[in-house]
Amino acid sequence: MYLTNDGNLFTAKPEPLSDLLRGIHRHKTALPNFQRPWVWEPDMVRDLIISVANRYPAGSLLTMPITGQGFALRPFEGSGDFLKESPNLMILDGQQRLTSLYQAVFRRDGITVKGRTYFFYLDVGVLLSDQGGIDVGLPYFDKALFYVAEEKRGKKVRYEALQPKYELTTREDELSAGALPVGCIFDADGYLADWKKDYLVQRSNNKMEEYLRLDKEWNRLVQPWLDRIRAYPFPVVELRGDMPLGAICHIFEKVNSTGVPLDVFDLCTAILWAQGFHLNDEWTTTRKVLEPLLPMLPKPMSGTLFLQGLSLLASLDRKRTNPGSNIAVTCRRPDLMAMNALVVKKWWNVLVEGYKESAKFMTENGILAERILPYSTLIVSLSAIFGDLKHRKGNVEAGAAWPKIAKWYWCSVFSQRYSGPTETNSAQDVEQVTNWVEGGNPPDAVRTFTFRSDSLQEISSIRNAIYKGVLCLLASKGAKDFGGGGKLSTALFYDTQQDHHHIFPTDALKKLKIEDKRSNSIVNKTLISAPVNRSIGGKLPSQYVGNWRVKLGEKEFDAILVSHGIDQQLLANDHWNDYFLDRREKLRQLIQDICGGTVQPFTDIELEIADVSEEDLE
Repeated sequence: MYLTNDGNLFTAKPEPLSDLLRGIHRHKTALPNFQRPWVWEPDMVRDLIISVANRYPAGSLLTMPITGQGFALRPFEGSGDFLKESPNLMILDGQQRLTSLYQAVFRRDGITVKGRTYFFYLDVGVLLSDQGGIDVGLPYFDKALFYVAEEKRGKKVRYEALQPKYELTTREDELSAGALPVGCIFDADGYLADWKKDYLVQRSNNKMEEYLRLDKEWNRLVQPWLDRIRAYPFPVVELRGDMPLGAICHIFEKVNSTGVPLDVFDLCTAILWAQGFHLNDEWTTTRKVLEPLLPMLPKPMSGTLFLQGLSLLASLDRKRTNPGSNIAVTCRRPDLMAMNALVVKKWWNVLVEGYKESAKFMTENGILAERILPYSTLIVSLSAIFGDLKHRKGNVEAGAAWPKIAKWYWCSVFSQRYSGPTETNSAQDVEQVTNWVEGGNPPDAVRTFTFRSDSLQEISSIRNAIYKGVLCLLASKGAKDFGGGGKLSTALFYDTQQDHHHIFPTDALKKLKIEDKRSNSIVNKTLISAPVNRSIGGKLPSQYVGNWRVKLGEKEFDAILVSHGIDQQLLANDHWNDYFLDRREKLRQLIQDICGGTVQPFTDIELEIADVSEEDLE
């Protein structure tokens, strides 16, 4: 990467707030399009206005002159939807503060936060009561500054102690209350001057002598506060216009680390825009296609994970094209930022097809919902594997590879391989699994797989990947809805509000005077719908099994229990220990069958099981 090595990298200077806000209003000052949205709450804006009025430090700004088409730019929120001019200055750090001040003090439309609009006012009566003057009575500004929320039909009311104090809906209301709209401070159209005149006339009862006295007091006690805000000198650090693109992204990420954090997707958006590829637009379009197919992934789907998949495909192709080279398959942060537009375009649709195949695979393997998804990050390697196979070998061979891919997938879940940083494992797995499909050695995840069976009777939290994996594995093997709705599916999962619940209720154990800390483990849990779980309601298994055998038929309900790895007779006879030992062995065998490798037998020693939270219990 090119780095500047001569001259000053930046200049520092103060800029009056009036110049900064006018630049925003005229669209001569803009934001990089990858900036996150403005998110400040009204109390934060109020505190900032107080700092500015009192000339307290409010942080510095980081800017850069715009010398070419390096970044996609957009206007500040509240100044319009599209740029009306060609900006000459870009704000890298200071968006939240400048947007807050622009919306609150430069325009009279108020600030809009989460769909609600707030207006700031100065209680002029409070300011005029400060006979010591602003140099002595600094707290008076704090007392005078307040905001109100716009209610239905545009009504604005000031409240004190939850009681309405007065209305501020019209200009006449403002004048009567002495509430000066802060949004007219910069007086672009004479509104402030007219407001001041009308307020003083009303307060002086049209008596010239009193008017002149009040005018003098205004100039002494109100006007200085307005002047302070207009002329507030923001420290501005301006970078050189020839700063390399990558360096700007790095700087921008660091200075925004304490605000609304950026991820690598935002930075790649900026880098690729300079190359003519609008990443954010393309991803928005693609996400709309993929999200309905992948209901089990967190929403909105991660653009960063998609970029990692692109990097895996591109680097795998480079390595194959250059056998014997030191090229590595990678998807680390620097690798993502190094991808150019040609590479992204080349592999985009290949990865989309990989995501589509992954959707079928995950559904077939019982991953029905985000609630029971073992690892969201596994989509990176899974989609890259399918994308590569479909691209090079076609649909038939990609479909034939499912058994091997399934084995790798479940080995990764039950070894908790993706519980930490995933970049290294993703890169290794994509290369090794695709090689295995074509006749090579099994991947490390499969070759070295071991599973400690005792963990089944220790793990009691749905946050654990093994816990979720067992639920998904049961669904993949044909587990049925306890209420007789058929084989579990994504639609059934949501329609019947399936969740993890106890099979042998803990209240039933108490009735039997049994204390067993293993009762909250995954061995005693399965997916049960909300209505059925309510019907179980702490009953003895013999009671609820009997009820459901009558309702659905004994053969039908017993088949449902069997589909969840439950011995129907042991459960129906309230034989807790025999039921538990039988089911844990069936779960162990399920894992053995799908993963192979070494699945250790249970040790049957006294186990220390961590306390569980209320959320974990049900």
